[in-house]
Amino acid sequence: MNTFFPQMKKIAARTGGKTVLLAGGLVAMTAFSAHAQQGQTMEDRLRAQLRITTSQLQQAQNELAVLKGGGSAVAGVGAAPTAPAGDTEKLKKELARSQAAERHAKASGERQRTELTKANEQLAQYKHAHDELVKLARSSEAERQRLSREEAARIAAVAQCEEKNARLYSVSQDILRAYETMDASTLLRGRQPFADESRVKLEQIAQEYGDKLYEGKFDVRAVAVPVSAPAGQ
Repeated sequence: MNTFFPQMKKIAARTGGKTVLLAGGLVAMTAFSAHAQQGQTMEDRLRAQLRITTSQLQQAQNELAVLKGGGSAVAGVGAAPTAPAGDTEKLKKELARSQAAERHAKASGERQRTELTKANEQLAQYKHAHDELVKLARSSEAERQRLSREEAARIAAVAQCEEKNARLYSVSQDILRAYETMDASTLLRGRQPFADESRVKLEQIAQEYGDKLYEGKFDVRAVAVPVSAPAGQ
């Protein structure tokens, strides 16, 4: 006990006295409680006191180490690092290069956007021209089909004309042959009142020739001209 308190005073002088004095008070209380216990020898009490004292001393040393480490950390935080001048210049150059690259990228992006706009405008013009060509092609095709139908109708009309002209020519030839074979006596008999039979026969012949001439008459309305479809459909 006489050697313990001087050691505690030395440790208290290093640490400011707070933690070690507290530990000393605990040791004193432990000693008093050890004297009060019955049935223990002096050697057992000393060993117990030594164990307690050693544990408290270790705790005080740990707290001292923590205090010293905290002071160093605070000192390290308070000190402002100073970068070398060479590193500063290097950072400035890298920053300048980065800014130049950014400006170049922006300019390149603007050029690309301008080119894209021009390309879209040209594409729109080409599409408009293509649409106009498609419309013109459709209109031309419709006109071609209309002319083709009209040509077919004209061909059919000409064929009908030729056919009817051939019939009229045949009828006219028949009439000429009939008059060539008819003599004066036949005409006189047709004028006489008693020649009813001959007159009826001549009227029938005239009617037949009249019908044939009427059938051979060309009617332009008989030729079906197709209605032209509107252009562009």
